[in-house]
Amino acid sequence: MHWISFLSVTLKGSMYLGTLYVSLTFIVPVTKSLMESYFATSVSFNLDTIYLNWNTSFPAITVCELYNSEKIWDTSDALFGIEHDFHIDDFVGEIAFFRGSCTSCEICQRVQCPDNFTQLLDVFRSKCHELIVECQYLNQIFDCCDQFLPILTEYGVCYTFNSVQARKVAQVQFKNNRMTGAGNLKFLATADIQVNVHPPIDVPFLFSEGMIRETVLLGNNKELILNVIEVYNHESVEELNHEQRRCRYSHEYDEHRIGIYEFYSFSGCIVECTVTLQLLYCNCTSHFMAVPSKNSLPMCDVQGLICLTDIHDRLFAERKSCDCMSSCEEPEYNIIYNSADDKQDSEKDFSDIHVALVELPTQRYVRRVSKTFLDLLISFGGLISLFFNLSALRVVEAIFMALEYRKEVLKWINRIFIGTLKYLKILIKLK
Repeated sequence: MHWISFLSVTLKGSMYLGTLYVSLTFIVPVTKSLMESYFATSVSFNLDTIYLNWNTSFPAITVCELYNSEKIWDTSDALFGIEHDFHIDDFVGEIAFFRGSCTSCEICQRVQCPDNFTQLLDVFRSKCHELIVECQYLNQIFDCCDQFLPILTEYGVCYTFNSVQARKVAQVQFKNNRMTGAGNLKFLATADIQVNVHPPIDVPFLFSEGMIRETVLLGNNKELILNVIEVYNHESVEELNHEQRRCRYSHEYDEHRIGIYEFYSFSGCIVECTVTLQLLYCNCTSHFMAVPSKNSLPMCDVQGLICLTDIHDRLFAERKSCDCMSSCEEPEYNIIYNSADDKQDSEKDFSDIHVALVELPTQRYVRRVSKTFLDLLISFGGLISLFFNLSALRVVEAIFMALEYRKEVLKWINRIFIGTLKYLKILIKLK
């Protein structure tokens, strides 16, 4: 009789193992699909239209001075004398308004060029109070240079309004809601400028796509009317790692950062990545990024700038491959109205700039966690239950039953073991 019991147990075990083997062919691909779905679609975007109590970020407005040949000539005459070599004007112009290459640096092999780039920037670039005057926000007059703060960019030192990076404070200063109404900013510029409109966390950078950038020549007026779509992040989003949500928060550490900017942003990451490449190939970076009072980066001399010029195209290609994620906190600004250049008043000594939101937004995007670790756990539990009719309750129940009937279990194990030995002896005798 023992061999019949043994055979019965063996058949049951074989059936269980066979069922397990067949089930694995289904469990493995389904498990793989669950994992891929969890990591690929952990975050979802929903449209929110309950807009009564929103705070909407007014954009950062960054003003950068443009190259002006007449100003360069006049300042050069005053600094170097009327009889100076006019090739120096080209060199000084490329230094003061550096754009990644310096073709005139070659003349320094036969002409004595000024080598104090910091002094040249101080003389040939306008200060904030010289460049921006008569500022108003929401029709309230303010001192321009109290709010237009200097910031390091690839265009040199620019002056930016409502920038988180310039203020070095994580919270946006100027927000709009039902109490304030839609924001509007007015100011006058006393030189040719480039007006950059971007999210408060960002900075202007070369070759940027999608960032609003307008050139305003002296005497022309410019009016920009914008709408904004805010992105709100649900609290649970921050619990995910940046690979799952596919964006970074401004306070998150990035191993590639070299400390030029206080907070993480996509544009800041691109700039710092480019500086890293410059240090790699030329052991120095441009005088726009290496500022002794701000950081300890090595500044390129004339030979260093020649090196940067030689690798300019290579840098342009490689910076596109920089490992930079988008920011989780970037509103989207779109132009509703953009005034044409007003050339009739081009004889004026100033340009009138007006940037405003068309209205408070009536919708925003909400980034939410669509699949948490608990959802993944529930999916796995359902999968195991489907194929093995197993649950946590059954496991606990089996443990308690094993403890309660342990004597009987041990007796049956002993019988099976002894029966197996007797069965083997019978087989040996038969041989």
